[in-house]
Amino acid sequence: MQLRRYRLAPDLVITFPEGQPKLHLPSTHTTYKVDWKVCEVISMFSSEDPDTYTYKFSPSLSDSLIHSIVKKLIECNILIEKDKETEADSIVKKWEDWDESSWFMHLQTKDAEFEPTEEGRLERVKMFRKISTSPPPYYKCECSEERQIKLPAPSNLYEGSLSKAFLERRTCRRFSGEAITLQDLADVLFYTGGILFTNATHSYGTVAKKASPSPGARHSTELYPVVNNCEGLESGIYHYCQEHHALYLITKDVDVKGFLSDALYDQDYFLDAAVTILYTSVVDRLKWKYKASRVYRLMHFETGHYAQNFVLTGSALNLGVFTTAAFKDSLVESVLGIDGIYETAMYVTGIGSKLPDRELRGDIEFSEFIPEDKKIGLPIGEHS
Repeated sequence: MQLRRYRLAPDLVITFPEGQPKLHLPSTHTTYKVDWKVCEVISMFSSEDPDTYTYKFSPSLSDSLIHSIVKKLIECNILIEKDKETEADSIVKKWEDWDESSWFMHLQTKDAEFEPTEEGRLERVKMFRKISTSPPPYYKCECSEERQIKLPAPSNLYEGSLSKAFLERRTCRRFSGEAITLQDLADVLFYTGGILFTNATHSYGTVAKKASPSPGARHSTELYPVVNNCEGLESGIYHYCQEHHALYLITKDVDVKGFLSDALYDQDYFLDAAVTILYTSVVDRLKWKYKASRVYRLMHFETGHYAQNFVLTGSALNLGVFTTAAFKDSLVESVLGIDGIYETAMYVTGIGSKLPDRELRGDIEFSEFIPEDKKIGLPIGEHS
């Protein structure tokens, strides 16, 4: 066997759960549990010329055993021919500006299996019934009658049009600092994460339906309003209970602007927003139904659905809105009292009263497809 013909697969990842080595090839969605002998042979191929056998093997590794392990590694595509270019080679090279976790997760979650037939899905349901436990709650409630802050019923937004909300949605970086009404906050919270109705299913328990879509109706997303200036509310950090359409005060002993400045990496143009929403995901709600790592993508899809509803509702209310992914996860999780494992920080949006546009930019080119009766523009701001 000419060892110099082979090299390690570029996407090979080795982990040590419970102290035992595990080989992962995300490009082929394969995982192998191995022992230290296999890892020792793999280490030989990290040298420039494995054919020289300059590596000093343990006495228990005979030449025949080494060749047997090498043969198996070739069969499993952990060792590949040097002149063979693979998809993994391309993505590792082209995504080298990002760290390895990006291509690992992308390849690991690519081309997930899906059962397209009704018969196949029914068979899966039967199997699911045999092995599943009761589903986790689809909402988080920490409020009680004496500590529950009831929100007004959501208002009817029909007076505006959906196209107006779409066309006028802009990231606002010039907030006035003025208070918004409790009704405004109730509207954006309800149309983002409030429960419209629930229904029973054959195999997955009772599920909730909202204005925001969710994979499998699992609704892993939770909302935590950080209130700076809202009529009828103390400044502080709250949790939105979707079950009761109510708020629960987590803490008022916090410098809201100081916390947000630190958590949002000093993006000071967001600090005068009336309310900033911290989004989290309760992982077990999705993991209970979906067993593959593609669920990690689904968490982000769902958060995006929620955030889109938030900014469109805020725009329909003629308020300034923003979104940002630039935040310190660990700080947010610490302040919210969540562990970052069972429940993890995902996203940040905000809402508030806008300062009047100083003037609109004149150097933009409008699409020919905008309805004629709609007027939109891009204000000149500090970050134009």
